[in-house]
Amino acid sequence: MKFGQFELVRWHQDVSYADSINRAMEKIELGDQMGMDEIWLAEHHFSRHGLVSGIFSLLGNAAARTKNARIGTAVVVLPFHHPIQVAEEAATIDILSGGRLTLGVGVGYQRMEFEAYGLDIGEARQRFREYLEVIKKAWQPEPLTYKGDFIDVQGVRVMPKPLQEGGIPIHIAVSTSPESVDFAASQNMPIIVGGPTAAMGQVPEVLGLWHERMEHYGNPHEHIDLAVAVNIYVAPTQELAESDLAGLEDEIEKEFARVGNPRTADGKTPDDYKHWANRDRDRAAASENARKAGILPLIGTPEVVIERIETLRSLGINSIRGAFGAAGLDQTKMLDSMKMFSEEVMPHFAEKSVGPRV
Repeated sequence: MKFGQFELVRWHQDVSYADSINRAMEKIELGDQMGMDEIWLAEHHFSRHGLVSGIFSLLGNAAARTKNARIGTAVVVLPFHHPIQVAEEAATIDILSGGRLTLGVGVGYQRMEFEAYGLDIGEARQRFREYLEVIKKAWQPEPLTYKGDFIDVQGVRVMPKPLQEGGIPIHIAVSTSPESVDFAASQNMPIIVGGPTAAMGQVPEVLGLWHERMEHYGNPHEHIDLAVAVNIYVAPTQELAESDLAGLEDEIEKEFARVGNPRTADGKTPDDYKHWANRDRDRAAASENARKAGILPLIGTPEVVIERIETLRSLGINSIRGAFGAAGLDQTKMLDSMKMFSEEVMPHFAEKSVGPRV
């Protein structure tokens, strides 16, 4: 079983911006000391949902604070950035981290973020696919020449190049739509699943579809354990675990319900986001299915969390990325919970055989 760490850096109204970011960086440093396999940061803008607007700045700090864990982006929203700059920034972080970077990329889904940047969300998928191609070409030894709908360059020397031989691994965030999963498989790239826009009841199906499409394209895949983002909080008693988190992110969730989607104010959805039309209904059904299957939040005593992780393993999930605690939680409790997880939960899964492949 592999364990990673996922940092959104959500903003609680009782904590300053500076303290929110500094607390997250303290968690990242502790995660590396705990033996986390991977540490991921998520880019977001203009809402309480996440303060990682300068994602490459925070990655540089994470690279300096860690020694062993791979660091990654989950995700860089490609339509918000010039792809050549992404290629340069990522290569620089790869060098600073000693070749530990994984670049997770995504299309984006929050309309208000696109509107604030003056971008048409209806072009997001087209921009994403073109920008992804440019980034991969920019890491090649020869000067970059590319002519597309958005990027037109001739003979540009993109420097530096990544430290990792063959380039930086790229992962693609996917929705639950078959089209997005198929595209990632067609590019021979792992997918990023889970997190606040997905429901755990959908995850096994999405993972299974990716493996099937990888097989279809003739890409090796059996050796890859896709990670799933989940919330984690460990405390000495179940009551304490639940009461510590109660209500902390209510305001964040209310705001996310308003802005965390691609719809217009009158409810219209862009053509490339058709799968969002019934998103709320589908997520509610998937959440109920997850509960019936025994898939529950990793919140509770070490014994409860171990039992719930075992349920995930039985579904073929062998790698999880923990969003530890909640915004606004006392930092001492946050760090104590992470230490309890590393000392009483992680050792249970050391050297254990993996569950069945989904």
